[in-house]
Amino acid sequence: MPASTFPARDWTLAFRANGEARAAYNRDHVQKQVKDTDPLPAALRSDYTSKFGPLVEEGITNLLKSIQVKPDYDDAMAYLNLLYRRKADMVESADERAALLKQADDLVDKVKEIKQKRAEQPQQPS
Repeated sequence: MPASTFPARDWTLAFRANGEARAAYNRDHVQKQVKDTDPLPAALRSDYTSKFGPLVEEGITNLLKSIQVKPDYDDAMAYLNLLYRRKADMVESADERAALLKQADDLVDKVKEIKQKRAEQPQQPS
């Protein structure tokens, strides 16, 4: 999978592949379904990570740089949250998965906070 300089594209490709992998697994394992919120089974996780790990990492790196430049960049935080969720599907450790999901949840809260502050600011006349 080629690298991308567009984090939204990184997330879209990784998200689509994740959904397709889960659907294929569920078709083949009717008695042992994997939900969207469940960790990926080991074989799926390995394949997914090898194909999309670099793309997710690149997206995370680019978004972190963007947020460093503009700390209230809520769109970047929203995509970073989504990429952390994809990365959580790539780790083996339950603790590491939980930590990534917490980072994602914290970003959702931060985006809500930024949007609320913006909504409370008086509008500039055009």
